[in-house]
Amino acid sequence: MGDFVQTLQADVAIVGSGPGGAGVARHLAKKGKKVIICEAGRYHKRFGNSLYVLAMMDGMGLTFSKEGTWVLRPKTVGGASVVFCGTAIKPPPWFKDKYGIDLTEEVEEVYKEVGIQKLPGSLVGPAAGTIMNAARDIGLDWNLLDKWIRPEKCKPNCGQCSLGCPTGAKWTAREHVEEAMQNGAQLMPRTRVDRVLTKNGRAVGVSAKGPGGWMNILAETVVLSAGGQGTPPILQRSGLFDAGKGFFCDPLWFVMGPTNMQGSCYDVPMTAGTVFDKDGIVMTDLGITPILYTGFLVFAGKQGWLSLPKVLRNKKTLSIMIKVRDDLDGRINLDESFSKPIDYDTWWRLNKGALLGEEILLKAGVRKDDLVKTCVVAAHPGGTVRIGGLLDKNCETPIRGCYCMDTTIIPQAWGLPPTVTVVAMAKRLAKHLTAEKGKSASVADAVRQPEIRAAVA
Repeated sequence: MGDFVQTLQADVAIVGSGPGGAGVARHLAKKGKKVIICEAGRYHKRFGNSLYVLAMMDGMGLTFSKEGTWVLRPKTVGGASVVFCGTAIKPPPWFKDKYGIDLTEEVEEVYKEVGIQKLPGSLVGPAAGTIMNAARDIGLDWNLLDKWIRPEKCKPNCGQCSLGCPTGAKWTAREHVEEAMQNGAQLMPRTRVDRVLTKNGRAVGVSAKGPGGWMNILAETVVLSAGGQGTPPILQRSGLFDAGKGFFCDPLWFVMGPTNMQGSCYDVPMTAGTVFDKDGIVMTDLGITPILYTGFLVFAGKQGWLSLPKVLRNKKTLSIMIKVRDDLDGRINLDESFSKPIDYDTWWRLNKGALLGEEILLKAGVRKDDLVKTCVVAAHPGGTVRIGGLLDKNCETPIRGCYCMDTTIIPQAWGLPPTVTVVAMAKRLAKHLTAEKGKSASVADAVRQPEIRAAVA
């Protein structure tokens, strides 16, 4: 594994700085806990450009399943929240009805703290408004969506929510990271956690490699928040080999077409949309940058290549995203590679959504010959270490004192943005951890045991 360099001490070691890990870190640091946050990515500071976003992505954005499905995986301080569209969807009813987890209090706290709300009319761009009206004209229940956006800071016609939001109008998990640091938490970027250290079935820290080499971070509590693809390999190396067995990664594609008006790329992405819960289809307006547009067409096959000249009309292109609810299948491997097939039923729903999207765009004034469909990509992988499987209701793994808090915890495929659920669950976990009493064995004693040292030999 490498040469052992140093030992650090904390009350809580948090692996990953996305919405889940950052939320737990913020709460525990404010309670006086000594918190160390390990983040595999860098603390990128440059926003507002597609190339900067690609620098935040694992593999410069070119990450594919064994079957060829393109998955965009951010790797930066703040995780996916830095480049997400800022859409807020409350937890589904089955979280309480089926799994006994009532997040009403925590969701209310999140909405109040961030100021989550629908966009005012002044921030509904012409493309989003045109698509919404056209969708309603064909009989769809198309409405404004809740957003993690502070309207007073939002600049109209900016369209840079997914490029890092240079104005700071969009909430990101970096706000929780920075608040945690103000209360004494230590952030360690470019630090990749290899495994959880254990003693007698209990977590006593993590083994990690940072810019200076290998280290032990000893802590009574470990919270894994490395994301749907990052958390399972850590648990596999820690002896939980079923981590990563079955997961969802919701497939999506775009239907687009140029018009004579200002395009979707200037709007707040996902301003409005509709959900077909029975079929597991969500449709929203969502503009993409010329670089992504080009990439999505290149990987769409022959028809995509023939449509490449339309990228030049991106600034006047109306764009609709169709995303479908995935199934719990596939596998995350030890090296973070993954298998994720797209089955017949998923293609059926993608095609149904695309046909509706085309109908909307035709109603909005796009010529039939100008309609374009992109390749399929996938979003927010999760359910890889889920509640009801390897996790109990408090998100604790079979390794006592080791918890998960990211999209891995979500117990079944949902098909909608999970950030509200993850942030609310992070609040719930933090409350649980601060109420805990009497840890079973001190870390100081445990580190002297030979089997702990063997974990980093």
